Amino acid sequence: MIVNGKEYPLWGQFVEKKEEWIGGELMDGGDSFDIQLGFSPVKTIITDIELRPNGKESAFFAVVGKDFECGFDVSVGGIGGEQKDGWLTFSGYMGHKWKIKKKE
Repeated sequence: MIVNGKEYPLWGQFVEKKEEWIGGELMDGGDSFDIQLGFSPVKTIITDIELRPNGKESAFFAVVGKDFECGFDVSVGGIGGEQKDGWLTFSGYMGHKWKIKKKE
């Protein structure tokens, strides 16, 4: 997938296969400040997965949920940690952790 003239094969595959994820769950675990303050993770149902322009030179990867979305600029985010119990974990700016699970 090409955004702002650059190819993003890793993030593009999520967009291309988003039907596998739509209807599944998105869980926001918060960032490092949220965690220190005792933030409890929240869940929503996945409605879309996007890779959109972020400025003139980068892209923003987002998993959109019914109630909120989680995402990051591709320069600061990544897949972080093992897949456990069907969940795939992502990490972003300032220690933001969130995960997705395919629909069953």
